[in-house]
Amino acid sequence: MDTYAVPVDHEHVQIRPGRRTGLPIMIAVHSTILGPAIGGLRIKHYENMSDGLADVLRLSQAMTLKAAAIDNGTGGGKAVVPLPTDLVLTSALKEAILLDVADFVHSLDGTYYAAPDVGTGPADIDIIHRRTPYVGGYSKEAGGAGGTTFGTFVGVDQAIRSAIKIVFGRDTVSGLSIVIIGLGGIGTLLAEIFAKEGAELSVTDINPERKDLADKLGARWMSPEETLVSQCDIFVPCALGGILNKESVGDIKARLICGAANNQLASDDIAAELTRRGIVYVPDFIANTGGLMYATAVELRHYSEAAAAEHTKSSIDRNVRELLERAEKLGMTTNAAAIEIAENRLRAAALR
Repeated sequence: MDTYAVPVDHEHVQIRPGRRTGLPIMIAVHSTILGPAIGGLRIKHYENMSDGLADVLRLSQAMTLKAAAIDNGTGGGKAVVPLPTDLVLTSALKEAILLDVADFVHSLDGTYYAAPDVGTGPADIDIIHRRTPYVGGYSKEAGGAGGTTFGTFVGVDQAIRSAIKIVFGRDTVSGLSIVIIGLGGIGTLLAEIFAKEGAELSVTDINPERKDLADKLGARWMSPEETLVSQCDIFVPCALGGILNKESVGDIKARLICGAANNQLASDDIAAELTRRGIVYVPDFIANTGGLMYATAVELRHYSEAAAAEHTKSSIDRNVRELLERAEKLGMTTNAAAIEIAENRLRAAALR
């Protein structure tokens, strides 16, 4: 793993072995000052256990900022089960891991709500939900929002559209050159809708089989390395984090960066370099917050699906506009402006 800034200002961090599997379960509760900590459960192979710890610390802080920046009434947390690289994850082992996680989550008595993330989906959260109510993003069949993919897609799509109105002065992606890195659930949905609307689309994924989607959409298939140096209007990171780092930032040739990936900046100083180069960056914890917002609206506030989607769109639009206007007015990076908005809300809550 690359060297990233790792926060250590958490309310609660605990690592304990699962009773069934013996595998380490890491749960980090960064903040509950605005509400219960909500964040995904990541089950993933890591070369080093310390990389899993860095992830749980960084991602839980990002969830706090995300929730505060959008005024969601929730806090930030994360769970990571780091798997050894040589461990084969069978279905039986995964179910045992999920039951171990359920025990751990339930013991925190509502301080932390587990949701889908890398390596988990609504069906996995359903298994946890059988043993504890402290989950989010469970299946529609179980009364939930059906995971976070749809809500996140709705949010990122709206964030891009809100930003292009300000950056390009237009209401459509038609004719704009767009590069998407990562064709998972969200990247695929974005690619499909942008291709349909007439964007000049280039895509990539670490899985070469995803080239079939590129061919189907009439998009240009590129290697991940090519996308980083490609001239485009909009750069859309939808893979894992850290893509904007000291090595890559000087190569990116886009006017706007907005995508679904978490922790896109390897460190906060990268935002200053993007600003210096005239690249507008919509921070990930603003752009990809739709999954949290949509699921919270459906599962905790009992909105209809249509109302939750509309709430997500209108909130993201308002947040992106406020962010870009604030950054320009105060002469600061968009990342700093987003963090300031979130921290102002956290400070105000601490004084109550």
